[in-house]
Amino acid sequence: MFQATALEAARPMREVIYLQIREAITTGVLKEGERLIESELAAQLKASRTPVREAIRMLESERLVESVPRRGVVVKGVSIDDIIEIYRIRQALEVMAFKAAAENIGPAQLSQARRYLDDSNRHLREKNFEVYYADNEAFTNVIVKACRMPRTIQLISSYRDHLRSFRKVTLSDPARQQEVICQHSDILSAIEAKDTERVSTLVFEHLEGALAVCKRYREGMVTK
Repeated sequence: MFQATALEAARPMREVIYLQIREAITTGVLKEGERLIESELAAQLKASRTPVREAIRMLESERLVESVPRRGVVVKGVSIDDIIEIYRIRQALEVMAFKAAAENIGPAQLSQARRYLDDSNRHLREKNFEVYYADNEAFTNVIVKACRMPRTIQLISSYRDHLRSFRKVTLSDPARQQEVICQHSDILSAIEAKDTERVSTLVFEHLEGALAVCKRYREGMVTK
């Protein structure tokens, strides 16, 4: 599952391991309830158990894994309450970021965002859903970066990562797919017009729609 890398030679080993395990959790490679066994992870990553243990502690502090009696450390599931809380945090952060982007974004970034928006529409028509998903991610990233607030950018990235696999699900809903393109188009137009109040309303409503789809999916998982 994991591969030892020589990259990031400047990074502590615990951080390299933490990032690899975190990626596996947020993309759904490691599933809810799956055990994390220090010795096995250390062997896969060609590392000692100490940085693996430290990486697991970092994941516990993010509430991505938890220690369960008689089972050890397992991947933590995302509850309905978790989803609601994370989306409420995202609404606060992303409304602030998109409003700042409307004031700071330059012509090159606007063109780039427009290109990703056009690409997402084309790839949806072609039923190339993986690329469509990547286009939507790239569109959002361009605008978030334009807010020029590095701490806010980092927080948004972290909270979006928590629900990455769920966000893919929301974008697999046929009714949601075209809706997202329309909402992104309206958001971009409001940013181009520097209409920060409209940006605020549109971003909040966009995430409210994503939350509703995400909740329906999680509720369906619970009842299965």
